[in-house]
Amino acid sequence: MASILEVEGISKAFAKKSILENIVLQAAEGECLCLIGKNGSGKSTLINMIIDVVKPDSGYIDIFGGSISDETIHIKKNIGVLPEFNPLIEEFSVQDYLEYVGLIYKLDKELIKTRSAFLIEYFFEDPPSAKKSIGQFSKGMKLKVGICAALIHKPKLLILDEPFDGMDMFSSQNLVDFLNDYRNKGNLVFVSSHDMLFMEKIATKVAIIREKRLLNFTLEQIEESGKDFESFVSKQLGYNPKEIKDFA
Repeated sequence: MASILEVEGISKAFAKKSILENIVLQAAEGECLCLIGKNGSGKSTLINMIIDVVKPDSGYIDIFGGSISDETIHIKKNIGVLPEFNPLIEEFSVQDYLEYVGLIYKLDKELIKTRSAFLIEYFFEDPPSAKKSIGQFSKGMKLKVGICAALIHKPKLLILDEPFDGMDMFSSQNLVDFLNDYRNKGNLVFVSSHDMLFMEKIATKVAIIREKRLLNFTLEQIEESGKDFESFVSKQLGYNPKEIKDFA
């Protein structure tokens, strides 16, 4: 499998406070890399460095064999991103918004129309609702719009930050099925989430942030541990259940 993403020795601090230290990871086409960590551990910071929104203090990031800072247009046109804060134009309908994003990627209008129709039909239980303005949607519905926008140009590297947050269980399972199919077609899927149920269903590799460092595991290593997925992750994160006392 051809390598798509290589991160070597990157570190980041804000206001002299270290957030991430000496991060190393590799992922290739056909894989799903699941990023896991506690709140505030630096997951979104790592994603923002990968997509060149935040600059690392040291180390390097290689995507498709080059630096995103040096080959911005060539690399970014092959990346699709659902960021932590899902930016949408709420006055637009879903169809209008997907056309707008597609034109940014210089896609043909007929191709945009075809792909939009497919994505809306797949991700929305009531496709006619896509004609409504996005501002009328619930959190979960807006999340679907963001996912569709990240996919409209069929990126080789798909990065989703908390894609299951606010999505109902049936929509989440649809997304799981789609992501498994998408990576099997030779793409790299990179997902950050706290939802262990769905992460277990899509992961081929797991990267866990603990105490500013990144721990990398394959599914084989998790299986060989003798623990189930959630128990293994909890142990690596250093989780210790708190004693429940009377609530006065």
